[in-house]
Amino acid sequence: MKYIENLLHTLEPIEPLSTGITPETTKDPAIKAVLFDIYGTLLVSSSGDIDQAEISAINLQKAFEAGNIKIVSSSDIALDSILCDFEHTIRICHQEANKNNVPYPEVDILSIWEIVLLHAKRKKLISFNGEANIMRMTCIFEFLSNKVYPMPGMGELIQGLSERKLPIGIVSNAQFYTPVLMNYFLKKTISLDETIAFFDPELTVFSYKLGIGKPDTRLFDELLPILLKKYKLKPEEVLFVGNDMLKDIYTSSRAGFKTALFAGDSRSLRLRPDDFRVKNIKPNYIITELRQINEILV
Repeated sequence: MKYIENLLHTLEPIEPLSTGITPETTKDPAIKAVLFDIYGTLLVSSSGDIDQAEISAINLQKAFEAGNIKIVSSSDIALDSILCDFEHTIRICHQEANKNNVPYPEVDILSIWEIVLLHAKRKKLISFNGEANIMRMTCIFEFLSNKVYPMPGMGELIQGLSERKLPIGIVSNAQFYTPVLMNYFLKKTISLDETIAFFDPELTVFSYKLGIGKPDTRLFDELLPILLKKYKLKPEEVLFVGNDMLKDIYTSSRAGFKTALFAGDSRSLRLRPDDFRVKNIKPNYIITELRQINEILV
């Protein structure tokens, strides 16, 4: 874990870029819980979102070094071939899921890398033994490919909501390494624990664990019985905060949640004006800084 900690320690701040949008907030005493998207909302993402990372041979080589995976053949040829196989394997998994009536499939990126690396090993492009650490290799590759940093005020907001005993949760297109990032930014700790500090694990839904991604409404539907049974809350008493009009606002509103569009970074703001599904959808609130959530809560 020290390798991962050292890398995260070197991350430079990424400042959000103004969207020029005016916030729209008002006090809402009905809201008793808050759910969040992560990438582009709680975290500034250099690529805008988790599924738009810029993969490169240089990053893969650094990740192999971290994971004790050796390149056997010509470095450039091997790396390019493995990256092509990586993208191809994801496409195949998506296509198979589509055939099984999963319109918005999500892969487990660790499983994908395990398949790709075993294939590359059989082709004698790489070699590794029991000392190889594919999980660490995957973390390093992803952290290099899509650099992230806490959105301004993220830590203060989350800790403040927790101190108010307000239930907080997550619905995010995410992978196993996402809690690693969040716990490092929130508590400066490194672990592979799937639980994120301050967030109720029962109100935490990650796409890779279900094999489906937003805008599939089932990610939000998962939480409805838990909110009712554990907190006696109806969906209209829950606020969902996200940066994407389709994946976040449209989908969570379909589940009955109130919505706040986070329009605080032009890299990640997805208004999707040409998508018919969002044409008649308007968020309940618009915020441009995370602290503005406090202007909604009573």
